[in-house]
Amino acid sequence: MRILSLAAAASLVLLACGPLAAQTADVAPGTTDAAQEPAPPEATARYAFSRVEAGFLRFDSVSGQVALCSQRSTGWACQAVPDDRAALDSEFARLQNEVTQLKSEIAALRAPAEPPRPPAELAPRGEGDAKTGTLKLPTDEDIKWARAAIQKVWQQFIDMVAELQKDMQRKG
Repeated sequence: MRILSLAAAASLVLLACGPLAAQTADVAPGTTDAAQEPAPPEATARYAFSRVEAGFLRFDSVSGQVALCSQRSTGWACQAVPDDRAALDSEFARLQNEVTQLKSEIAALRAPAEPPRPPAELAPRGEGDAKTGTLKLPTDEDIKWARAAIQKVWQQFIDMVAELQKDMQRKG
């Protein structure tokens, strides 16, 4: 943070002192500023430099990058100052992906649910029913077994009704 504020301050100093100082130095004594022709506006410099202990800080006004320039054995070299921008960009991208995923989950939860399907077919199919379309009829043994079961249940019902009538007559 201190490096960025130093770079910003250096760029302001250079802009304030650079071309304006040169213009005022050329003004002859006794002449006024109105007599001079206005200078055409100059394009702002891309780089601004600020002196620090280890060399110079270079601020790139186009990309916003800050670099530390120092003299080495092979000459001057500038090395980019570590920036948290890449970490912020990656975190921003991660959060955008998470928001997109959560929005799709919310949309899926708000969508009408399909009716539940039974775990198995409701009516078991006999052998060859689906292929041939024939109906399998019960055998004589199946009919005898069903008749015996129904008679047994009916007899138990009749016995219960008779027992209930006997209890009612004793009490009444």
